[in-house]
Amino acid sequence: MALSRLPAYVRPTKLTGGEIGHYWELPHWARPIKDPKTGKLTPAMRHGQACPVQSETLGADLAVVHAKAETLNAALREWRRGEMGAGKLAEGSVAWLFAWYRDQERFTKNKAKTRKDYRALMDMLVAFETKAGQPPLGKRMASKVDATVADKLYSKLKDKGARQATYAMQVCRLVWTWAARHHRITGVKENPFKGMGLKSTAAAGNRETSRAEYNLYRETARKLGFQSMATAAALCFECCQRVWDAFGFEDPDGVERRGIEWAGYQPGVAISLIQSKTGNPVVLPLSIDVAGIGDEPGERVSLYPELEEELARSRAVVAAGAEVIVLEERSGKKYKERRMSSVHRRICTEAGLPKDMTFTGFRHGGITEIGDAGEDDVRAVSGHKTLAVTQIYNKASAEKARRIGAARREHIAALGGEIAK
Repeated sequence: MALSRLPAYVRPTKLTGGEIGHYWELPHWARPIKDPKTGKLTPAMRHGQACPVQSETLGADLAVVHAKAETLNAALREWRRGEMGAGKLAEGSVAWLFAWYRDQERFTKNKAKTRKDYRALMDMLVAFETKAGQPPLGKRMASKVDATVADKLYSKLKDKGARQATYAMQVCRLVWTWAARHHRITGVKENPFKGMGLKSTAAAGNRETSRAEYNLYRETARKLGFQSMATAAALCFECCQRVWDAFGFEDPDGVERRGIEWAGYQPGVAISLIQSKTGNPVVLPLSIDVAGIGDEPGERVSLYPELEEELARSRAVVAAGAEVIVLEERSGKKYKERRMSSVHRRICTEAGLPKDMTFTGFRHGGITEIGDAGEDDVRAVSGHKTLAVTQIYNKASAEKARRIGAARREHIAALGGEIAK
């Protein structure tokens, strides 16, 4: 067996006397998390379980190094994939209950992002210490968690952030409701997370981005050489698109069709969009014919000039055969979420824009602007299935989309006049 190539996560290090030793080091995503206030280390969590291994010295003997490293890597891989299973947890514990729930169709039917968010909250709860020096919540028996424990847990979590605390309690409510339904398996007969008076939405969410911030963002993105980010911002703000649709992020389940394609864009005429979350197709008219007054001839007015300016700039720099509109400059491929987030933060910092300005805020800003223009029903642009404001279903149409576009232009023009005064 060739031992020249070291196993994953093994690095050589020079020992005293010049001998070469080896060290197995946890990858960054599996390392303990340090509390900046107390300095306390909390193990990384996956699938409701703490990381079972730690970084350690392997010695100088290559045969031993390979044997130990393979064992460590196997344990790390099993933990990362969630293959340790609920059976290896204390049956009936909170950690066991979460692991059991993640095997249920009730959980697996959710979309990948929802499953990921739920897992993160469950992992946080499993590791959470309700009282200093006491075992974490994950080791408590789920059937022993009552309303008093639930209220205290919520109170402590709110100290770390009201938004996360609310979501965590909502996830617990889902889990305990399903567990009580299957009480012969879980031992849970009541749901202590019901009737907590939780708000359905957190008080502070993603703030909407104003048109002034949107304009500055696009200008700065172009200056830094990220035309793709300026175009993506325009697609989110003007077309009210979700971030993953504008960037075409890969759907982990391979079900949703994401990404806005050049084939659906007709300059000055319309742009075709598909809302991946709802599956609703949207055709957004880009211009409107305005009749002349008296003997004056009519004219065609652009409804989304900022959007078409960015599309034209992108079209001039991307490869002729590119199918998707937003592609990263350095690779010519779709953005990865982490890369997009990094570039977005760089643009905001350079422009002096608020730290809480998220890319989702562009969509929120566009929808808010439509409301400010006097239109409550945005479904003809946003692709929503229902009208949340009035709970009345009104058919979305191309004509309504034209009216929304015209109203927005009038609103923007009026806003510009007020600023000039």
